[in-house]
Amino acid sequence: MHFRRIFHPTAQAFMRSNEGGATFGLMEPYESYLKVAGEWEAEFSRNRALHGERIHCRKGCSDCCSQMFLITEIEAAYISNGVKELPAAQRDTLRERAERYSIEREKLLADRKLPDAWGALPPPGLRLPCPALVDGACSIYEHRPLICRKYGIPLFNPQKPERIFACELNFKSGEEIDDPELIQIQTSLANRWRNVQAEYNAQGGRRDPKPLTVARALLEDFESYVPAPPPSVY
Repeated sequence: MHFRRIFHPTAQAFMRSNEGGATFGLMEPYESYLKVAGEWEAEFSRNRALHGERIHCRKGCSDCCSQMFLITEIEAAYISNGVKELPAAQRDTLRERAERYSIEREKLLADRKLPDAWGALPPPGLRLPCPALVDGACSIYEHRPLICRKYGIPLFNPQKPERIFACELNFKSGEEIDDPELIQIQTSLANRWRNVQAEYNAQGGRRDPKPLTVARALLEDFESYVPAPPPSVY
């Protein structure tokens, strides 16, 4: 993966116009999350149509699945939900893989004296295959976290507006990325995801003190973290 510096004169003005509070009603357990997930999948499809053969993402290409990343409580809960739907034998296999992953991850971080904390990202090049990656494919694909739904296309982070992040298998270092809609669309998506997190907090969603990984979501049940809607009254 690489970063490419860009300049876009309207970026800061657009982000300022999209800031502000939000008013929340009590969320269904995953309704808001899945809406954002679907919007990111639509953005991935838009990029695939725009960039054509430059996007090489397909089944069997699992380079991104060895990146080490953290997930949120909502994502962890949705993975836990998906694990419950799997056959018992597949659940057991995934949990065995997740246990091995957790041990290897802890050793990797300890050997390099890296903190295991929220916001602490491993240095570039530190890799460990995701425990959900089986035979080159994701075994929890429908319940995968957000980063897995958008990885591979050019990505804009409003918190780092001077950069565009792109998979080096799809875009070579220094290669021009011509997409006048990217900043506007992805800033809006980032703001929607931020609002989902604020909604989760406002409704009393539980926060875990330890960093969350896909492995933990396979091993533990995080569904109780998500605030449930009140029962219907007729």
